[in-house]
Amino acid sequence: MSFASLRPVCLLVLPLVLSACVEGLPADPKAPRMSQKGTCFAYVTAEPGGLFALVSGKGDGTLAPVGQKSKPMSAEAVDAAFAKEVQVLGIMPECLAVYARDRAAAQPAALTTAPAPVAPKA
Repeated sequence: MSFASLRPVCLLVLPLVLSACVEGLPADPKAPRMSQKGTCFAYVTAEPGGLFALVSGKGDGTLAPVGQKSKPMSAEAVDAAFAKEVQVLGIMPECLAVYARDRAAAQPAALTTAPAPVAPKA
């Protein structure tokens, strides 16, 4: 099979492959993104030792806006700090939109296995 015969297939498949490479775009294009100028953000990161940190700031139009990172804290403390930060961001007039991801988004998903099938009783 020559390249010339693969050309039509490449023209159909290449856009699909390239679209799969796009990272950082939300499923909903209207959803707030940290990279949007004026979007205030708050998210929780996992730290070593089972601790968490809160990162917050305001989008400046760059892909990785600078934010303030708190000191590592326990899960309960970061949950309380996150709730308070999101509440504050919601009333700040300079926040055109709010991007918020809590501790559940910071933790890796637990591996789950399907339960073994149960044989029906005879």
